[in-house]
Amino acid sequence: MIHAMNARATAIEGADGQVQPAMMAVTEMWHHFKDLTLARVAVLEQTCRALREGALSTELHWQAAREAPKLAGALGTFGFTQGARLARETQRVLHVEKTLGRGQIQRLEEIVTSLRRELEQAPITPFSGQTTLRSDDRRVLLVVDDDEEFVQRLAAEAAIAKIDVIMSPHLAVARKEVAKKRPDVVLVNLLRGDGTGSGLALLAELMRQTPPVPAIVLAEQDAFIDRVAVARLGGRGFLQKSLPPAQILEVVAQVLQQVYAAEAKVLAVDDDPQSLATLRVLLAGQSLRLTTLDDPRRFWTVLHETSPDLLIFDVDMPYVNGIELCRVVRSDPRWSGLPVLFLTACTDAEVVHKVFSAGADDFVGKPIVGPELVTRIVNRLERTRLLRNLAEVDVLTGLANRRKFTQELVRFFRRSDRHKQPVGLAVLDLDHFKHINDRYGHATGDEVLSRLGKFLLQSFRSEDVVARWGGEEFVIGMYGMSRQNGVKRLTAVLKAFLREQFLGPNGERFQVSFSAGVAEYPADGIELQTLYHVADRALYQAKTAGRALVLPAAASPG
Repeated sequence: MIHAMNARATAIEGADGQVQPAMMAVTEMWHHFKDLTLARVAVLEQTCRALREGALSTELHWQAAREAPKLAGALGTFGFTQGARLARETQRVLHVEKTLGRGQIQRLEEIVTSLRRELEQAPITPFSGQTTLRSDDRRVLLVVDDDEEFVQRLAAEAAIAKIDVIMSPHLAVARKEVAKKRPDVVLVNLLRGDGTGSGLALLAELMRQTPPVPAIVLAEQDAFIDRVAVARLGGRGFLQKSLPPAQILEVVAQVLQQVYAAEAKVLAVDDDPQSLATLRVLLAGQSLRLTTLDDPRRFWTVLHETSPDLLIFDVDMPYVNGIELCRVVRSDPRWSGLPVLFLTACTDAEVVHKVFSAGADDFVGKPIVGPELVTRIVNRLERTRLLRNLAEVDVLTGLANRRKFTQELVRFFRRSDRHKQPVGLAVLDLDHFKHINDRYGHATGDEVLSRLGKFLLQSFRSEDVVARWGGEEFVIGMYGMSRQNGVKRLTAVLKAFLREQFLGPNGERFQVSFSAGVAEYPADGIELQTLYHVADRALYQAKTAGRALVLPAAASPG
């Protein structure tokens, strides 16, 4: 769902309750902006008269030169392909000095007359595809497979993760489900066929949707040629059907996280209201929160208010142009890593060179083509998330790493100072972990670490931060948690973890425990390093006392 600052995209409901193709919303938008578009054409007509009379002012010439590219971008979006071409030709003529020859003036008049005639026709909107909006927070997994027992086991696992499973035993049924209620992810059996195509055929259809529907393929056998075919079509995963449902759901959850993580925030800056309205329509239904800004002078304030994940700039704007805004962003350490996409009708080589020299990541020319724009935005956001994850996430456990944990704890400390709330810091360490590696092998040891990481993540609140500090050592930051309450919480987690069963390579089952120490900010220290050492001493005492124990830090000295 998109939340826009200046306006909201209009959803048009059909008789069947489904949102109609985006082209209907764009057509409605054309009727809304038709008068503004015709007013821009009137500026070009006024410019032609002034040229013919030899009375073209610098101000009017400047205004016409600005309106022509805006017309080109808007008309192409609304389906006036010929009108967009004429507007671009007008832009090229007006790009020269205001003193034009008689032949050039005559040609300009012919172009503008044809442009006016073109706009008297109904637009042919070039968009297709559907935008489905859903207000609930549950995700829908469509499973295309006729194995009822398998789907039921999968549904049981999915229910825990708030994922609704819909079963489609045949491709024809699956196509109807996709059209009726667009799923968040499709899990399709590679060999599923019923006379209406194969699993690969359905995958290809899902990738042609606007935007594409994320799909994962299930295979009975692991054939490299099938993996290549799925990768070529854009499949998000290739899994053996024999895998446990829990592992399959893990991959589904990863895909959902990639697509829907945190509803990425986009800030678009353009002085043209038509362009901003078009963006709202085209990005409706994406998991994006779009903020639009038509005055670049307010950019710095809105940037700090919204903290976006991606920026979209127009090039030609009054007061501060897009290239200057890009340079401002790149010169600030906090925002320098934000992906910047330019969306503009100015596509000549000089402008493109300036845009990338200023630090832009991508460039999309107007008119806006919905699928292309969505793909560019999603690709940039996913690349940014990937780089961020590599810098902040421990690969084995999926928890925060030391760097990320340190950043979050500093944030906790600042909140604590403002609101006078304690912060609990726990340091925990697996007991006899070397023995586990020696007896069962490092692969089993890695499985223990991975399982503990997931267990801790599920056991603590979403506002807490859980991290792998290194080796078999983990740390937990708990905002608003005192030392004693932290000990109670960790003790309950320890008791639950002791019930977990692990399986060695020889089939032997075993259990694992951990020991922990808990310190409190600011009572035990006001710096992370100090708190860590205090909690670590308590951890050492727990180890000495026999392990499988959680102890509070000793009272702060002095």
